[in-house]
Amino acid sequence: MILLTGASGVVGRELVPRLQQDRLILARHRARPDSTARQVAIDIRQPRLGLSEMDHAALCEEVDTVVHCAAITDMSGDVPELSATNISGVRNIIAFAEAAGARLHFVSTAYCSETYGPAAEVSSEYVASKREAEALVRASSLEWTISRPSIISGHSQTGAIATFQGFHLFIATVLNGRLPIIPLERETQCDFIPADWVAEGIARVVEAPDWGATYWLSSGAEALTIGEMMECGREFAREMGRDLNQVSWMSPQQVESEILPALRPRQRERLRILVDLSKVMARRQPFPTHVPAVTKDGLRETLLANLRFWKASKERRSEA
Repeated sequence: MILLTGASGVVGRELVPRLQQDRLILARHRARPDSTARQVAIDIRQPRLGLSEMDHAALCEEVDTVVHCAAITDMSGDVPELSATNISGVRNIIAFAEAAGARLHFVSTAYCSETYGPAAEVSSEYVASKREAEALVRASSLEWTISRPSIISGHSQTGAIATFQGFHLFIATVLNGRLPIIPLERETQCDFIPADWVAEGIARVVEAPDWGATYWLSSGAEALTIGEMMECGREFAREMGRDLNQVSWMSPQQVESEILPALRPRQRERLRILVDLSKVMARRQPFPTHVPAVTKDGLRETLLANLRFWKASKERRSEA
């Protein structure tokens, strides 16, 4: 049986229907996954996943594969449960898999890579937590794979997503006109990948794994630049009454030295989050990719689908 954590999350929701349903157990924490597959309530932050000795032993008897998607993915700053979930949670999942004699597929992030690191020095607790979690997986006695998605957007065709991500924070900030500055240069690539492409990639890994391998689920060299994203969304922005020609471009370092000190606290905090996110996004070189047939046209279609979904969600919220 396959135990899938994070089944109600951004990746997990897309992954559930792509796995063998009669072999699937969904690990439930707070949210209940919308699926007819069998579910079990666990807490990855707790020893034995929060289960009694009897229930833990029974689950160990059944499970031969663990797909671990559950994580806190907030890149924006200090999150109280980050370490307990992203580090201790992985340690507890490894302990479970070892007790069960199971194999582990761990979903990490491309942004924890040292080889393809940021163009400038940046501190990210989220990235650090994923880096430490990968080290735990690699040091374990398990057979394992690691999948490294880049920034995850909504569905490639519908734009739908379980929870809006930093990708959408960037969109919202630009299109709502809250801050007329993009803390990135036009030529900076924004490596995003739709959630359904990520799920398809993980499902392929689960079906035919190369144990000990790291899989890059990213756009790679085809990633759109920030300038290309702005051009793609120009007409959409115009329909919303937003002229993208009025948006200024500055490097993160310029924003920190010239803009942040003069802002009011709330504006400063909002822009600080974007600056930190921008530093993580700006890479020295493109990520590798194991996603077949990534194209700029496909990424443009994904971006427009996400813009439409974001707008529809915004309108629904305003009507509520």
